Amino acid sequence: MSTADSGRQRGSADVHRYLVSHFLAVIGEWAALIGLLVYAFERGGARAAGYASLAALAPYLLLSATTARLAQRHRPATVRWCSLAAQTLGYGSAAACALAEGPVVIAVAGTALAFTAVTALRPAGAVLLPALVRSSLELTTTNVRVGHCESASVLLGPLAATGLLQLGGGGMVLMGCTGLVALAAATATVDVRHGPPAADDNNDNDNDDNDNDTAQSRRPRRTLAARLSGALLSPFANVVRVGRRPGARGVLAAAMGQYVLVGAFDIILVVIAGEHLDLGAAGAGILTTMFGAGAFLSIGVAGRAVRRPRLAPQMLLALALIATACIAFGANITLLMAGLALPVLGCSRSLLDLMARVLLQRSAPPSQLASVFGALETSSGIGLIAGSLLAQTLIAVSGASVALVGVGCVYGVLAVSLIRPLRSADDGADVPVVAMSLLHRLPVFAPLPTLALEAVARSAIELPVAAGEVVIHQGDSGDRFYAVADGAFDVVMSAVLMRTVRRGEGFGEVALLADVPRTATVTATQPGHLLAIERGPFLIAVTGHDSSRQAAWGVVRSMTFDNELPDATRDEPTGTQLN
Repeated sequence: MSTADSGRQRGSADVHRYLVSHFLAVIGEWAALIGLLVYAFERGGARAAGYASLAALAPYLLLSATTARLAQRHRPATVRWCSLAAQTLGYGSAAACALAEGPVVIAVAGTALAFTAVTALRPAGAVLLPALVRSSLELTTTNVRVGHCESASVLLGPLAATGLLQLGGGGMVLMGCTGLVALAAATATVDVRHGPPAADDNNDNDNDDNDNDTAQSRRPRRTLAARLSGALLSPFANVVRVGRRPGARGVLAAAMGQYVLVGAFDIILVVIAGEHLDLGAAGAGILTTMFGAGAFLSIGVAGRAVRRPRLAPQMLLALALIATACIAFGANITLLMAGLALPVLGCSRSLLDLMARVLLQRSAPPSQLASVFGALETSSGIGLIAGSLLAQTLIAVSGASVALVGVGCVYGVLAVSLIRPLRSADDGADVPVVAMSLLHRLPVFAPLPTLALEAVARSAIELPVAAGEVVIHQGDSGDRFYAVADGAFDVVMSAVLMRTVRRGEGFGEVALLADVPRTATVTATQPGHLLAIERGPFLIAVTGHDSSRQAAWGVVRSMTFDNELPDATRDEPTGTQLN
C-alpha cells in the first residue's frame, strides 16, 4: 500500500472517530439536563429544578467567550479531549451523587462542571477538523455530517433519557451520560496524536520573559480583576454594539426569543410530566422527545424556507405558531395536546433559529459577521436564562398551566413588536441568488450549507474579461479564486494545455491552498465574466476556520502535482505524497 493510500485511510478513520465522539457527546449534553432536572424536581420540587436549570445554563452565557479561546492557545486536539474528560468527571460525580440520593447541590455542581467543559468542545473541534481531512470536499461534507449529528441529538438525547429514567431515575440518566462521554473521550484519543499544534503567540516575546516576570508579579490585584471583569462583560458590550445596526436588533430579539422557549420548557416539561400528566419517572423525557421530534422534522423544510427572498414573514409566522401552541397547551394540558403542540413548538423553534441566522448574515457586511454572530451566541445565553427565570416565576405563582400561557403571551407580544424591525432587516438584506446558484455548481462549494455558501457569494466580485486577456500568470503570487460565470478559459502549465474551463467550473485554488506561486497561466479564449473570491473568504469556506497553511495541507495533497510545487513546500509535512 502506498504512503498516500495509507494516509487517506488514516485520515478517513480519524474523521469517523471525530464524528462518533462528537455525536456521543452532544447526545449526552441533551440527556444530562433532563436527568439533572428530574432528580432536582424529585428531591426539592419545582424550585429546586429551577435553581438547577440556572446553574447548568450559566456557563453557556458566562464562559463561552473565554473557553472558545483555549483552542487558539493550546493544541485543539488536547483541548477537545480535556473537554470530554472533564465532562466525564462532571457527569460521573453528578451521577454518583444522584444514585446515592445525595444533596442536589452536588449533582448540580457536577453537571455545571460538565457543561462548562462543553463550551470548549465545538470551538476546539472547529480548529481540529481541517487537519484531519484530506480534501476540501471531505471537509465540507464532514461539516454537514456534524450538523446532522447536532440535529439528531435533539431527538436522541431526550429519547435516551426517557429509557434511562424508566430504569433508574435521574441518576441513571447521568450515569448513562457519563458512559457516553467516556466512550467519546476514548474514541477521540486518536485526535491527540494527529491534531495540529497550537498557534504560537509568544515567539516575539521570548527574550522579554525574564524582564517581565518581576513586573508582572508586582501588578496590583485590581488589574487581574479588571481583566476578568472585561472578559465577562465583553460579550454583552458586543450585543449592544451590534444591536445598534439597522434591523439587527429585531433579529437578535427573535433569536433570543426562541432560546427563551428552550430555557422555559426545560422546567415546564418536568413539572407537567410530574404534576399534570402523571407520566412517571420517564415523563420529562417523553415530552422532551416530542419537542425534539419537531426539531428533527424541521430539517426537511429548512432548505426550502431559507431560499425564499424574504424571511420576515416566515419568522413572524414561527413566532405566532409558538404563541398559539403554548396558549393552547396551557389551556388544555393533556397527553393528546402535548402530542400536537410540542412537535409544532420544536419545529417552529428550529426554523426560527435558522432563519434568524440567515437574515443576520444577509443584512451584515462580511467584515462584521464575526461580531454579529458572537452577539447572537451571547443573546442565546441570555434567552436561556430569561426563559428559565420566567418559567420558575410563573410556576411558583400560579402553576405550569399559567406558565405555558404566559410564555405564549410573551411570544404574541414579541411577534407584534417585531413586525417593523424584521421587515426593516429584510429590506436591508441583499441576497446574492445568482452568485449562490453559480457557486453551488462547483464541487468545492456544492456541499456547503446555505449560510456558508451565502457568505462566500456575498464576498465575490464580478469581473468582465475580454477575449485574449490573461487572468493569471504562472509563477505569480495567488490572491484570488475564480469561478467562471460565462466564457471559456485555457489553463496552460509550462506551455502545455491542461484543460479548458467553462461555466460552472473554477480555477486558482492550488496557489491559495498550498501558499505557492501560480502553477499555470489562464487565458480567456472568448469574452466572459468571472466571480473573483479573495483568499480569506475562500480559505475560510473550504477549511471551516481561519486560514492556516498546516491545516489546509491535506486539501492541497489531493489537488496538486508534486513536480509543480517548490521543494520547501513539498517537504513540509512528513511523509506527504501529492497526487
